[in-house]
Amino acid sequence: MTLGSEVMVNYPAHGLTYCRLWVWAMETTARHVLDLFCASVSTERRFEDWKRDPRRERVAPVVLAHRTRVLYRLTEDDVHDVCQRTEHALGQVRREVGESVPQIVDWHPKFAFTHTFHTCVERLGAVPTYQQFREFSLSSAEGLGMLGTPAKELIRDLVVRHGVEQRRAQAAMRWRIGNAYYGFLREVYTLVQLRRRGIDLRVHPLADALFRVDAWTGRRALSLRVGNRKFRQGSNAGRKTPAELLLADVVPPLRFDTIELAAATQFGQVHVPTAQVLDHAADRLNVL
Repeated sequence: MTLGSEVMVNYPAHGLTYCRLWVWAMETTARHVLDLFCASVSTERRFEDWKRDPRRERVAPVVLAHRTRVLYRLTEDDVHDVCQRTEHALGQVRREVGESVPQIVDWHPKFAFTHTFHTCVERLGAVPTYQQFREFSLSSAEGLGMLGTPAKELIRDLVVRHGVEQRRAQAAMRWRIGNAYYGFLREVYTLVQLRRRGIDLRVHPLADALFRVDAWTGRRALSLRVGNRKFRQGSNAGRKTPAELLLADVVPPLRFDTIELAAATQFGQVHVPTAQVLDHAADRLNVL
């Protein structure tokens, strides 16, 4: 029996020809991602270019070996507990300081943030608080290689070669990583809530980083978009190419759905979809 597949079971003793069951996935691998999304000339080329990119020499083996398991075991209480226990991911940094160093605002480490977050979750066996994620990034060999060391090297370069005040560079990095952390919590919350509503939602860092798919169920790809002029909003604005364009020529065709949020209005809070937004999304995703 394949996880996440439809199976037919005979029950002759009960007078039933078959019973249709749906077995939910409890593990997602890169192979699942590639089988679904890497199914056109353009997506195959995108994957091969990513895999052969010299800058991804250490990245590709880690991401391709990743198995999503822990996130599927989480409950609503687990996520709420993390949100209560985590320290303020942005610290005391304010936007005007956090966005004052362009090299950090536009910084994209070789390991995308989503790679590091997913790896941390699987190693800890739980969603980390910000302080646990910081410890992973600064104390473990994996975390240092993926985020801790590259972040320190960028700060050092900005201070030594570009004359950026060290305190400002560190604050900007805290802002960058802290906002990425809140974004990851938002995605985890959405995953848990939609699975709780009966949607067999899957996630994997390869789908997120390479194809801009935050999650999927069947042949429906889901994007979670926050109103932000620097990223994605609506169908045209933003600098990130949306999944519906990246995957437009996949055969058989995929369907796309979006949960779009207004920008956060309260400083340092996890900005999650409302119950009404999630209910509507579940209703749409339940339509075959």
